[in-house]
Amino acid sequence: MSSVVTGAIIGASIGLIYSGYILLSAGKKKGDKYLKEMTRRVTPLEAPMPPAAVFAALRNGIIDHPATLEAADEAATRLVFTDKASMTTFGFFYPIHITPSAQGAHLDIGIVSRGNQWGPLVTKAHRIFVEGVCRTLGLPEPS
Repeated sequence: MSSVVTGAIIGASIGLIYSGYILLSAGKKKGDKYLKEMTRRVTPLEAPMPPAAVFAALRNGIIDHPATLEAADEAATRLVFTDKASMTTFGFFYPIHITPSAQGAHLDIGIVSRGNQWGPLVTKAHRIFVEGVCRTLGLPEPS
């Protein structure tokens, strides 16, 4: 066997083992810590309804999105959604912190990977989740 083929087999084996490890550890992570802290990547939104109404609408789930409610704090009007790993991602946590504003409610919608990933996959997943939140609340989707 040539050294190129041997190197490819060893590299693929290490990559598979690493991916399996990250996938297992991502599945065990809990997102309730994001009830208290926000992620670095955040999209702000304004909704013309009271924070309690926004919280109630979102607590029932996000329209057209597979994320499920991981944790909620009704007194602080904060929620954390999560989705599971797929063929392209390790899954994400989506914290939503809702505060009163002059327009009604201000939402900070964050995202953080359950595993070790960054870049366009995270950006796309965040955009899709924010669009689902907008549909759920009857807001125009951000451009």
